[in-house]
Amino acid sequence: MTPHDYLNSFTNFESKLNTLTSEEFSLSRVEELLSHLGDPQNDLKVIHVAGTKGKGSTCAFISYILANAGYRVGLYTSPHLHHLNERIRILDKGVLVSKDDFYGMINDEQLGGIINRIRPHIASLTNRGIALTYFEVLTVIALVYFKEQAVDYVVLETGLGGRLDATNVVPSLVAVITPISLDHTHILGDNIEAIAAEKAGIIKSFTHHVVIAPQEEKALDVILARCQEFGITPVMVEGEIETDQAILLKGAHQRVNASVAAHAIEALKVFGSPAYPGLIHQAIAVTRWAGRFELLNEDPVIIADGAHNAASARALVRTVKDYYPDQPVIVILAMSSDKDIAAVAAEIKLLADIVVVTKAAHPRARTFSRQEAQELFHPKPWFVTEDIAQAITLARSKAGPEHLILITGSLFIVAQARKQIHVSVQK
Repeated sequence: MTPHDYLNSFTNFESKLNTLTSEEFSLSRVEELLSHLGDPQNDLKVIHVAGTKGKGSTCAFISYILANAGYRVGLYTSPHLHHLNERIRILDKGVLVSKDDFYGMINDEQLGGIINRIRPHIASLTNRGIALTYFEVLTVIALVYFKEQAVDYVVLETGLGGRLDATNVVPSLVAVITPISLDHTHILGDNIEAIAAEKAGIIKSFTHHVVIAPQEEKALDVILARCQEFGITPVMVEGEIETDQAILLKGAHQRVNASVAAHAIEALKVFGSPAYPGLIHQAIAVTRWAGRFELLNEDPVIIADGAHNAASARALVRTVKDYYPDQPVIVILAMSSDKDIAAVAAEIKLLADIVVVTKAAHPRARTFSRQEAQELFHPKPWFVTEDIAQAITLARSKAGPEHLILITGSLFIVAQARKQIHVSVQK
């Protein structure tokens, strides 16, 4: 059995988020497995990142800054675009000149080696009726790997929520809360306050520092109350980073993410880890994060972005208007069934001249009916396609030399678009 086959033998909540409830999440399973392994998480210096928007990009910015300052950095993120190995990476200074979107990711031999060592412990728990999930096992693998690789820091992105997320078994030096908005409401709560409470659950120690991105007032009140419980005065990020360098990750929201990352680095100084402003700006300028306003093709211009809720779609619309103000836009949209489709569609409709609806090859993918497309996008011209290949072919046929094609709605469709366009270029 390959490492991938073994991991895929565990229940994967990511493929059925639309049917889950909060009762299915617990820290006890991960805590028990880690205790069997000597609690490697306690030997790591962790920056823990939770939130709704910008988690991955913020983690990338933090990791690039630390690598640029000469540190060896473990980076754990989710979901992956193409291979699960992307989720577990080690970055050092080489990342600054690499054109590899997934520089430093764990290889199958390393993954298999760790699985072989922890597998008997997992089997012991299974025999006692303790059934770990795919994400829980992968999180433990990452923590073991980072300890064995003697990284200086670990940048850890929560998978879902925060309070009961598998990553929350880890003590952190710095807890970062990125912007919070409505998402996964059937699991985390149907209002911004409930979701903020779940995300703020990564704030759990009197000793760590907290960095808070700009938030809606109701979310901020909840986060501040959580900080107060632990006597923490958080760092409040007010807006975008000020820099005269061009940033690869485009958009005002990414400049906010960069500012949050810079403040997280500043917070590390308390723990004896200086990083100088020049290094910070240099690293931010070259940080890569695939699938976020990513240029896939130049003629015609094709951009992919994994905006999957209303707030993210709103930021995407703004970014398109900032960078391509006079170009008509053909939007290819595919969404997961657990998302607020009407809210995302309302934002996209403000931008699109033509909408091409499609479906990702994923268990959570939404199938759009023609009637639904009519209700969501009329009076804009719209088309329904079966898959991303058909959608791209149709969009190209409708595009004149002035058009921009924008692929969005979920990271699943972005991943498939990256592969499809790469394949077509290779041919």
